[in-house]
Amino acid sequence: MRKFTLLILVAFFITGIAYSQQVLTTANKKPFVTIETSGSFDLPIMDLKASNGIGGFYKLTDYGANIGYGAALNVKFAVYNAKTTQLRTYLTFGYSQFTNDEAKAYNYSEAGWIHPGYPYINPVTGLPYQKVTDAQGVSNMRMNIPYLAVGCELGVYTDKRLRSSFNFGLDYVFSVIFGKYYQTINGQGETFTTLNSNLRTGIGLNTTYSYKFSDVVGFHVGTRFTIPNLFGKASDISDGDAAVYLLDKENTSLNPTLSNSRNIGYFRFFGGLSLFLGRM
Repeated sequence: MRKFTLLILVAFFITGIAYSQQVLTTANKKPFVTIETSGSFDLPIMDLKASNGIGGFYKLTDYGANIGYGAALNVKFAVYNAKTTQLRTYLTFGYSQFTNDEAKAYNYSEAGWIHPGYPYINPVTGLPYQKVTDAQGVSNMRMNIPYLAVGCELGVYTDKRLRSSFNFGLDYVFSVIFGKYYQTINGQGETFTTLNSNLRTGIGLNTTYSYKFSDVVGFHVGTRFTIPNLFGKASDISDGDAAVYLLDKENTSLNPTLSNSRNIGYFRFFGGLSLFLGRM
């Protein structure tokens, strides 16, 4: 009887250990799909950032932005697992909006708005289409950049339970860039210039830290660097009143100020919730 009881206890003990290891192993498996939603503070750099107020837009030197914010939905799919790493592909649907407000206005056209043909040089005088001067008043702007990013990410886990990881991603970005620039000169009505839609492609780099509260839910924080108009630059003349194109490609035949191509860049500091689905 003693031997039988001892045998039962040993069997129960071994079964318990095996069951615990099985549960732990199952819980520790890496997710097959990760879905992340996030909000962000966006910091304009390069030629997106205002170097001398919103006037840089009218003077064709930069795009006059000061601050931005955004949101994104990121869907990741695991394609390869190693002991402490995971390789993933991902799709990101994102949006950024950049703004600026200024207690200054600008004389950028005798008629008060931009005419078709902007910014072509006047063929009679040989002078630029317009000469921009400062004026008393107020102005503001917004630039919208919705985008789709397709990329690859390496996740490096930092603990045995595979709950904490640093993730490094690189992607190709498709962006549509458009916006509006408003101003009011003292004693006059408000005028605006529309920035027409411009399709551009570029690259993005991500560094993210993520942590799982449970097998399904967690959070993430990170930073992203993007150049959305690295490829496909163009400078086209305006084909409508109060409307211009991005004019990001060097083209001195249109205007001597366009002596260099312009790069739009920004840093994104983001955070949000994560969902971990499936096992791989």
